[in-house]
Amino acid sequence: MRLQGKVAIVTGAASGIGRATALRFAQEGARVVVADINTAGAAACAELIHQQGGTATFIATDVASEADIQAMIQTAVTLYGGLDILHNNAYWTEARTALETTLDNWQRTIDVTLRAVWLAAKAATPHLQARGGGVILNTASVHSVVGVPGYAAYQAAKGGVLSLTRALALELAPRIRVVAILPGAIDTPAVRISSDLTVDKLIQDIPLQRLGKPEEIAATAAFLASDEAAYITGTGIVVDGGYTTP
Repeated sequence: MRLQGKVAIVTGAASGIGRATALRFAQEGARVVVADINTAGAAACAELIHQQGGTATFIATDVASEADIQAMIQTAVTLYGGLDILHNNAYWTEARTALETTLDNWQRTIDVTLRAVWLAAKAATPHLQARGGGVILNTASVHSVVGVPGYAAYQAAKGGVLSLTRALALELAPRIRVVAILPGAIDTPAVRISSDLTVDKLIQDIPLQRLGKPEEIAATAAFLASDEAAYITGTGIVVDGGYTTP
């Protein structure tokens, strides 16, 4: 098991990519803090990890709140003695163009999707350093590198996540690695938030002709969090079925 003895936090872990990643981290031997504003979903994820023989706890966390982020980090340290892996995965947005986006939508998207990555990395770094080093994984998006109409706030936030990943990697090296994962169209409810962009339309532009699976992103995260990826930092790993290749 590649993460045996490690302590990991996964935000946005009640469903989708976060849930799959929390489960995979536990299967790889990590003790996992399952963090999400959706308490019922987070609790169900932690319970499933227990049923599979793993170790996990859940904590209600709104990553837009600095106090909640501090509590999340402290939960890992108090329960499991430290922190080795932080996976900033939570996000929030609505499918709106730049002209349709309200100030509230813009701010909430930035706070949850981008600002939270900085706050969590800042809070986690002393604890990662205390363990001799660690890994920060940030869920960015293909929206970090290509434009798609109707997602202005989300694209701004995800572009920032990729840039922040590079900055953190340089600042925290050599003891802490920081890597972004750029998922393409993944088969979660999030892929259906826009009525204008159907799944069939999405698949037409994907060379592999299908949506990705949350478990495929989780497998990438498990690799990047492990010592097998010890020479990877400051970059984004694209997992998109070839969508950004043309």
